[in-house]
Amino acid sequence: MIGLLQCYGEMSVLEPCAGEGVFIDGLRKIDGIPHITAYELNSDSVNILQSKYLGISNIQIEQEDFLLAFQLNFDKFDRVIANPPYGAYQSPEKRKQLKNDYPQLYVKETYGLFLIKAMELLKDNGRLVFIIPDTYLTLHMHEGLRKELLRHYEIESIVLFPSNFFPSVNFGYAGLSIISIVNKTPSYSYDFPVYNGLKSPKELPELLTEQRKKYEICRLSYCQVSNNPSSAFFLPSKSWINLTLSTKTLKVGDICSVVTGFYSGNDGKYLRRSESVTRGIKKYAIINSDDVCNDDLSICPPLNGLSNSSCWVPIVKGGNRRFYKHSEWFMDWSEEAIYDYKVANKKRARFQNAQYYFHQGIGVPMVSSSSITGSLIDGRLFDQSIVGIFPNKKYENLIYFLLGLFNSIACNDLIRTINASTNNSANYIKKIPIIIPKEKMLSKITDEVKRILLLSKQCDVADDDLIKLNKYYDEVYGAKSA
Repeated sequence: MIGLLQCYGEMSVLEPCAGEGVFIDGLRKIDGIPHITAYELNSDSVNILQSKYLGISNIQIEQEDFLLAFQLNFDKFDRVIANPPYGAYQSPEKRKQLKNDYPQLYVKETYGLFLIKAMELLKDNGRLVFIIPDTYLTLHMHEGLRKELLRHYEIESIVLFPSNFFPSVNFGYAGLSIISIVNKTPSYSYDFPVYNGLKSPKELPELLTEQRKKYEICRLSYCQVSNNPSSAFFLPSKSWINLTLSTKTLKVGDICSVVTGFYSGNDGKYLRRSESVTRGIKKYAIINSDDVCNDDLSICPPLNGLSNSSCWVPIVKGGNRRFYKHSEWFMDWSEEAIYDYKVANKKRARFQNAQYYFHQGIGVPMVSSSSITGSLIDGRLFDQSIVGIFPNKKYENLIYFLLGLFNSIACNDLIRTINASTNNSANYIKKIPIIIPKEKMLSKITDEVKRILLLSKQCDVADDDLIKLNKYYDEVYGAKSA
């Protein structure tokens, strides 16, 4: 990181979260005498820094919250280097102030705030090097940060590696990155290299030599990235994925309502399980079959509750199961319970998106273990751990096509490119491209999905059961020949 910083002579250097001075020690080894201003909030670390650099005139230690400093007139710096805090707690008052200062940013994640503030403190053509999680590349919440980078700064390079790359260091993130940035307005055609594939920290210095080319996995163009959904930094994978994501086509959010579901606010009281459910034995009582409402609730959804004794309705919950989940969980839907959800306990309960309750749709768990899965919501309630996907009236005939898509390899490849984590929140599902096939192929897919749906009601669907269906989606999305 010191090498990427290209610091020399008597440059001014900012370290916004100095810790115990690792970067300062590195800077002191270079040629010249840089003037270092170091910020640190932790008093123990400040004591170490002050003792360590006592009497060294070119190092200035400030005990202050960097995010709240430099409110008015401030000096700018030739260089900035940091390993900022990741996901650090911000008080509600501080978060409110930061949101006011940076309305385009996600202020619950601190590293983005440190990055944007540090970039603002760079002189023209000044350079910054940070080590931060790689979630800014694609996560929906970091769209504002990406757009700020693309408008005003040149990214010199991004280096990617897993969070367990450094021995005895563990972070709550899947991947980390080193990003190098220059304060220079980029051209629309500007591009930069992305490096990956390093096997150990000993290889990092090779990125400062011609050997770096063997780790270069791509060059990302500002033009290309700006046209991606949410300006996401999609890394190249399979050629058909890049083509599909860069083509102007319909997205799931264009043809479907994509929403999250219901929460009672007190599942221990209002949720019951069937005998087949073995988890939550102590918390959840077993449902009495006589108490279950077996009516077709899609005809006239009872949003104000049921007045008879059979007032417990089936609810589709999380858990990765393909095509169909049997009704194993039941929610109290009596008029008294509805009053509690909507009035008495409305601060805890979530009676949200009720216009989709008991309708025909597809439920995708918000978190998937390995691959995305979808199951039919057929006239049942769905809970908040599920993203409900409900085709608009014009596209209701695509319900089986969509059900098959959300269980296909093609869909999993697409959403893992849109978002590399296992998070399938509504914002990411909305961005999945939809290619509607011609009538003949659509009919084939519909028939195959109906066959698998019947199978799924009898037993778990295996990968072998999906071979033909995956071939159909590969053909639709152009993955067959890729």
